[in-house]
Amino acid sequence: MFVAVGNTLLEIKGMFFIYWGILFSTSCFANLLGLNISSAFNSAVTIYILIPILLIPQLILSGVVVKFDKLNPVIGNTATVPLVGDLMASRWAFEASMVAQYKDNKFEQQFYEYDKVMADADYKKIYFIPALETRLDFARLNHRNPDSVIHAKVAADLKLLQDEIQEELNFVGKTDFTSIDKFTPERFDSAAYDEIQNFLNALKRFYVIRYNKADESKDKVISEMTRTPELEKEFEASRNHYQNEAITELVKNTVESNRIIEKDGKLIQKIFPIYKNPDPDHMVDFNAQFYMPAKHFLNKNIDTYFFNLGVIWAMTLILMITLYFEVLRKIVDGLGNISNPIPKRM
Repeated sequence: MFVAVGNTLLEIKGMFFIYWGILFSTSCFANLLGLNISSAFNSAVTIYILIPILLIPQLILSGVVVKFDKLNPVIGNTATVPLVGDLMASRWAFEASMVAQYKDNKFEQQFYEYDKVMADADYKKIYFIPALETRLDFARLNHRNPDSVIHAKVAADLKLLQDEIQEELNFVGKTDFTSIDKFTPERFDSAAYDEIQNFLNALKRFYVIRYNKADESKDKVISEMTRTPELEKEFEASRNHYQNEAITELVKNTVESNRIIEKDGKLIQKIFPIYKNPDPDHMVDFNAQFYMPAKHFLNKNIDTYFFNLGVIWAMTLILMITLYFEVLRKIVDGLGNISNPIPKRM
């Protein structure tokens, strides 16, 4: 009833079962959490006090109120969602609803793949390649500098260049790049610089062409859908019915001032997370930036909506087990039975 009334009043089209699935899963988790608390404490007053303590983290660490990369560095993470966020069911529910409403609505489904290619090409030619060129120029000017600090910076920049260029070589399928083993201060020279710079120039042209092809294909689809005045009105009506500017701004992260950052020797894309592919470090690495369209698990990319629902139900299952075995109550009773180590004064 809540989804039916809410979606009707807010004019959210085609999202009924998606929103229902998210809220139903979250409510099941909340019920099991409440039952665990009720089984552990006999006092209603204690339970009432615990309610805001449980709710406030779910609100603050859901990704709605505070961005995860703006949290204290001790608990935050500038590249992906931190652990404290992953422990919140609200984080998985909110992300699932935003990602699904943006990319799975009837209007955006027609253009998502085109937009994805264009966003990736935009990021690479506007932010990624210039960032590589900046580090390449620094290495050219300082690779023979004897200062230990500068030498370490050059070595780190060259290692980053090597890793990122290797990934791009794998993507574009270029096999005649001969300087891949010269990304050290000792082996780096003018010939390596020229080849790397030429590759980056070619790479930029590659992404320009890739962007133009996707843009042209998208324009053809739109032209076909708006070939008459009546169809054009239907197209605009469909856009107005299904697109939401606030959600678009959230999932594209266009308000982020740092569009690209460096972390742990890698360049991290901060803009357009809704179009990013998972970049796992191992087969069960599902950690990802907020609003990414898919999560990696067991060497497979799983749609964010289904993966996040799976996480919420896994949390619910854990709470069912702890409730059945009265784990929380045993912990509370065990803490209550610990004797006070400080002797009482006579």
